[in-house]
Amino acid sequence: MKAFTSKHVLFDLDGTLVDTRNAVTECYRRVFRNKLGQDFPPVDLQVGDIFAMRPAEIFAIIAPERVDELHAAYRENYPHCTGFIKVFPGIRDLMLALTRDGRKPSVVTNKGIERTLIDLDVAGIPPSTFTSIVTAEDTVERKPHPAPILLGLKRAHAEASDAVYVGDGPQDILAARAAGMGIVAVSYGFYEAQSLQLHQPDVIAATTGELAAALGMTSVEGALS
Repeated sequence: MKAFTSKHVLFDLDGTLVDTRNAVTECYRRVFRNKLGQDFPPVDLQVGDIFAMRPAEIFAIIAPERVDELHAAYRENYPHCTGFIKVFPGIRDLMLALTRDGRKPSVVTNKGIERTLIDLDVAGIPPSTFTSIVTAEDTVERKPHPAPILLGLKRAHAEASDAVYVGDGPQDILAARAAGMGIVAVSYGFYEAQSLQLHQPDVIAATTGELAAALGMTSVEGALS
């Protein structure tokens, strides 16, 4: 397996560091039940769209005249759904090991800052661990557009040649490649290895242990599996 020893390691969040699918689904269920009196998901919304779209975009489809109200309800409910968040094994130890070795981790996500900070808190990773954090509020474009990753590099004072991006989806591979970076795709997240391989990432890591190895970390405390 190829190992990247780049100083800067930029991470996607959902599907890479944490799995919030159940938390997001439960949050939507509460909002739909309490505010709209209907079940979630609605029949005209594909399951894949739930995680590809931002909450305001989904509410704009379902009840365009109530977007602000429903989005506010979503933000209010999400902190009460954190018990449904899954943290991938060994992720916190990997972040600590990277910083201990003088590496510079960052986060670049399509998710909003409020929920990003909640997810990191659940994972036990202080925001100060990261050299830069780029969220949905920071760029109009989202991955697979390279703009969020390029902003992450700029904020980290990093060059693409000394950085690698880690993500779990085709959009991550495409964005990182467009930004001129190496890419480690993880198949333990939301996308299977077969769909990732179609976009030819440099490395596919099936476990967090393999991710650590792909980042040149030979000794990481904690149970990486």
